[in-house]
Amino acid sequence: MTSAAASAVAEPAPSHVRDGLAAIATEIRFEDLPHKVVAKAKMLILDTVGCALGGLSGAPTRAVHAMVEALGGRPEATIIGAQARTSCALATFANGTALRYLDVNDYYFGRDPAHASGNLAAILAVGEKSGASGRDIIAALVAAYEVQFRLCDHAGTPSLWDRGWHHATNMSYASAAAAARLMGLDAARTAEALAIAGTHGNILTESMRGRMATIKATIEAVAAKGGVEAALMAAHGLTGPETIFEGAYGWDRAVAGGSDLPALAAPLDGTFRIMQARIKPFEAFSPAQGLVQAALDLRARLSPQPEDIVAIEGRFPQQILDWPTSDGQKAAPTTKELADHSPYYLMAVALMDGACGPAQFTPERLADPVLRTLLAKATLVADAAFTRDYHLGTGAAVTVTLRDGSKAEAVCPLPPGHPDNPLDDAAMARKFNEHADPAVGAERARAIRDAIAGLDRARDIRHLMGLLAAPAANAG
Repeated sequence: MTSAAASAVAEPAPSHVRDGLAAIATEIRFEDLPHKVVAKAKMLILDTVGCALGGLSGAPTRAVHAMVEALGGRPEATIIGAQARTSCALATFANGTALRYLDVNDYYFGRDPAHASGNLAAILAVGEKSGASGRDIIAALVAAYEVQFRLCDHAGTPSLWDRGWHHATNMSYASAAAAARLMGLDAARTAEALAIAGTHGNILTESMRGRMATIKATIEAVAAKGGVEAALMAAHGLTGPETIFEGAYGWDRAVAGGSDLPALAAPLDGTFRIMQARIKPFEAFSPAQGLVQAALDLRARLSPQPEDIVAIEGRFPQQILDWPTSDGQKAAPTTKELADHSPYYLMAVALMDGACGPAQFTPERLADPVLRTLLAKATLVADAAFTRDYHLGTGAAVTVTLRDGSKAEAVCPLPPGHPDNPLDDAAMARKFNEHADPAVGAERARAIRDAIAGLDRARDIRHLMGLLAAPAANAG
């Protein structure tokens, strides 16, 4: 028997699903990452940091900052946009809320959707506490996306979302894996962190229904914070259930309702799921990116006046119309939280303004009587082709009927920001600057962008985190 064969025999397959996931999370090495994976990770970091800077002015972010300030905490990690520092867990909570508030961070669709960029809040906070290098940060992000997207692809019957669990539930595992990695935990301790996170970190979808409570912005942040705390517990010797996934009363049965457990824990095969993350060009919930693009295309082609539009019809995948969040209050939204999840509003405002960014979600814009009259003319229907191809691209179409009886349609089969229809560097820079410049000024935003571009050469992340903190009051 060759030594390689002997080694293969000596290394039995992981005995539990949690062990397989822990092995995946700990085995990813920066040195093994293809250049395109590193480039995608840095692009996502830039995008997510821009989202966080843009989200600093949101009321939920300000409320969480006040709460964190009141709690205090050991000064381990930077609060983006603040002078104070706090514990890595509370920094995860604060920064995770900021990056999620605008609802313009990246997304993914498997059995469940995901906003895996929420893991960056945990990674930056624990990485700063641990003295991590830029390469450590990138590898941890790749590991977090791998764990979360595996859960999106293979867990839930038919999905967590349809069973009443928010998809951020999956982030608890991903952030635990990334945090454990940055804390230097081995695979066995990482498995304990995953088991602890899975025991504690399940979130209800009810939070997204009805009037859309303002805790919406905190949901992934709480999941990521829970992952950090699970890793800290494991680092201090606490253990979780060995059969957290496959046990008779484990997560698979009680929460997911059935999963492909072998696929979930299958060894790495040289591909990296982070490459499938989709970047949002528009401030709108994930499935509506194609819908907004179609409306913008119609606006560019027709420049219709609101009074000339008799009806607006949006065509969507049936899966989106069946989502728990697709309830009646989205038809006439009165808050930003409702509006950026309202296909009706998104179509109407894109047709009127030719844009779908921060200016489209101010209280004044939401209350505009002309816009609200147009909003009342909007309907949604299911489209068979988009339903069939839902997981491939989340396509959409918009048709307007004009006062003279004519109709015009725009179809967006593959939304911009999809891996097969990527945003170019100029579009990424525009999006970052749109959110970062008002928050920190153009010069500081440029320095942040440069620091992220060179992250794979940074010996630690202190320079980047210093740029993300608020300047001292007496700074020039």
